[in-house]
Amino acid sequence: MNNGTLHASRSTQHARPLRGLLMIAALCLPLLGQAKVEMLDRIVAVVNDGAIMASELDERINLIAMQFQENGQPLPPPAIMREQVLDRMILERVQLQLADRAGIKVDEASLNQAMAGIARQNNMTLEDFAAALQQDGYNWPQFREQIREDMIISRLQQRTVASRIRVTDREVDRFLESEMGKKMFEEDFHLGHILVRLPSGATPEDVQAATSKVEDIAQRLKQGEDFAQLAVSNSDGPKALEGGDLGWRPAEQWPSLFAEAALGMEKGEVSAPIRSGAGFHLLKMLDRRGGAEKVVTQYQVRHILIKTDALTNSEQAREQASRLHDRIANGAEFATVAAEYSDDPGSARNGGELGWVSLGEMVPEFEQMMLNTPQGELSPVFETQFGWHFLRLDAVRDADMSEEFRRMQATQALQKRRFEEELETWVQEQRSESYVDVRL
Repeated sequence: MNNGTLHASRSTQHARPLRGLLMIAALCLPLLGQAKVEMLDRIVAVVNDGAIMASELDERINLIAMQFQENGQPLPPPAIMREQVLDRMILERVQLQLADRAGIKVDEASLNQAMAGIARQNNMTLEDFAAALQQDGYNWPQFREQIREDMIISRLQQRTVASRIRVTDREVDRFLESEMGKKMFEEDFHLGHILVRLPSGATPEDVQAATSKVEDIAQRLKQGEDFAQLAVSNSDGPKALEGGDLGWRPAEQWPSLFAEAALGMEKGEVSAPIRSGAGFHLLKMLDRRGGAEKVVTQYQVRHILIKTDALTNSEQAREQASRLHDRIANGAEFATVAAEYSDDPGSARNGGELGWVSLGEMVPEFEQMMLNTPQGELSPVFETQFGWHFLRLDAVRDADMSEEFRRMQATQALQKRRFEEELETWVQEQRSESYVDVRL
């Protein structure tokens, strides 16, 4: 692994927590003078060799409804809510089954590190964070398992989608010379999104039905209906239950179809329908910000990596990384230990030094640990898709954008754009290749 091996685009398509099992209310039926209690549950979807139970669906719906209420959002009609939530659960279940077959797991140590990081991002200790969630009505064990599943799905997506994406120097040159490349540092966009999905191998009838639906939604938006509510009720996109809110991103990190449409849009404007392989999209410019100048925070980091392979399993790699961590904590020189033991040849030659790193350059687990480690201190041992690491943050600086940084940002933008385009197609392909029987 060289200095670029950790580079990855964050996909991101994750559902908000939480998930778990909810007991269905019992019916008390008079029988021969006695009350007989029957626990009712049923299958609402079969996904390959697994099933989603009504109790699971009801629990997820209840938790999402709590989030709607906390945000002051009106709930969509119950039938639409059930359909949207079940579709999300089916996509998750398909990916978790793929991850299980590929042997992708998240152990307790990695999960605990992720939970501690989430707590720190909320300016809380892990104990205070758990107490706050429980006070809001959430189940802590269920929350932990939701985070574990999100991490598993992220690792699967990185392994199967991101690892196949390659960006050449010539592609970077063309991008920087393009209109988008010239504007890539100028603005960030906050977009809303509605997707009317087309099935894999869509027939002309499918296309016509989707066209009619998206044109109807566009007309309703012109007449003043609320974009978020229409997204909740009609969108097939991954953020439908969040009102289609895709959040803020720099212009260059949006999929090219979105970015090209968004460049000319004013705040509050809704695009015309945009056709892609996934279906028809409507975008709303919720807001835009930024200007020509940006100062970038960069982090000087060194790390040690212990990989897993045919001779070293995950537990052995973790133990080896822990032993090396303890040696450095007890006074050994980081550079010397890294040069001798690290399995990242690119950085090992430089004493584990990765150089100046910018946000978005590393895989999510590495970046999160980098941000949560105080300057000059060793991080805990943690796992990524490459193996077990620990790092030390040596310095932080604010840097003007140099040509090198511009190229790096352009490369990341192209990787992220392709990842999101590939991911949406890949997820739908996996669903179409799976056996799914919806029994709502």
